[in-house]
Amino acid sequence: LADENNSMAWISLGVCLAGIGRKNDARVCFERALKLNPPSPQDVMILYNLGQIHQDLNEIKAATGYYHRCLKTDPEHVYATLRLGQLAEQAERPSRARRYYEKALKLPGGEGPAQRRLARLALRCNNLDEAREHLHQALLADPQDSMSLSLLARLYLDAGEDAEVALALARQSVSLRPDMRANWLELARALERAGQYDAAREARSKAEQLSFRG
Repeated sequence: LADENNSMAWISLGVCLAGIGRKNDARVCFERALKLNPPSPQDVMILYNLGQIHQDLNEIKAATGYYHRCLKTDPEHVYATLRLGQLAEQAERPSRARRYYEKALKLPGGEGPAQRRLARLALRCNNLDEAREHLHQALLADPQDSMSLSLLARLYLDAGEDAEVALALARQSVSLRPDMRANWLELARALERAGQYDAAREARSKAEQLSFRG
């Protein structure tokens, strides 16, 4: 209210609104910031945020356009590259998704998340050995990556391998990110495989609570 032309304030307000689920209001704030902001590095932040908001609103064409504009401004923007890979994967275009993930792999800060997404892509194609290698590389890049730990637990369970190893991985993923429903579901599966049925029911209950919260 003090300065309606403060683009950084509009960006910050947009981030806050997005965080509490008011996606359309956040989009308006980011669009206002983009109009106010002269060409500068701030543009990349605004363009990426707009891409993310449109993706959350399932407006895929608009999201794709903003991610491409983000990369035109900053060709090494790793998260825009990963998001384009994710959109390609959701559109059942795995070869295109792989190209984006492999590009992200070479960018600063991209190794861990790109390896994890390549692993997920390999799992969808039932390439378990390839998925395992990508997950090991992701965990070398970031041993605290809860999603990679959870995926590796899933791989062990699906392959019928050592249930105790899968259980240890699943427990670690939940301890790092107890707010993630998928982590609790993999823990429940691992507990069931280990014969700990009461604990498995409790883990599934935790997952349902997170699902209910939305």
